[in-house]
Amino acid sequence: MATGTNTRILEAYSGLVEWARSTAGTPGRIYEHQGSSLEQSGDNVPTDERYNNSASSDSINYAIIIRGLVYPSNDPPFNGRGLPIEIRVPDGYPAEPPEVYMRIQLRHPNIEKNGRICTELLDPETGYEDMSLIEVVKLVVQLMKEPETDTGVDSEALYLYEEVQSTYNQNITAAVMAQERR
Repeated sequence: MATGTNTRILEAYSGLVEWARSTAGTPGRIYEHQGSSLEQSGDNVPTDERYNNSASSDSINYAIIIRGLVYPSNDPPFNGRGLPIEIRVPDGYPAEPPEVYMRIQLRHPNIEKNGRICTELLDPETGYEDMSLIEVVKLVVQLMKEPETDTGVDSEALYLYEEVQSTYNQNITAAVMAQERR
């Protein structure tokens, strides 16, 4: 395992992996674990430019980077399909919030251009309180289904979500389907 990774982070990570295993194949599954920087030595460096964009996190050291799929809904616009995410857990977790990135191009009111998912509940300056990695995943799933419209970072996606729902849903479905063809 990674040197310097504290026990609380390892316990939180193990809890997430076990939870993902216990819900696999069930109708209520919302997360599928795909791996982490602890499981793959040296082979976890993303090749896509999007993966490497660290936005506001240039000075943060990550204890672990977790990859998985979230399943927001069986209904449109997600239609039961998984969305690839990356959870970047800082050395200071759980006192410091993890950063979550969408690993596909998805126009959503709460996703920045670099893929970072923005919500007050993961912002250390406005609303973050210690939460488990399972709670982080559940938060992301809920946010994908019901965007926080008062704190949107993509104004065009926010407009479509609020005013032209059919176009918003078509855009989400198209992005999810395009990701599956890769």
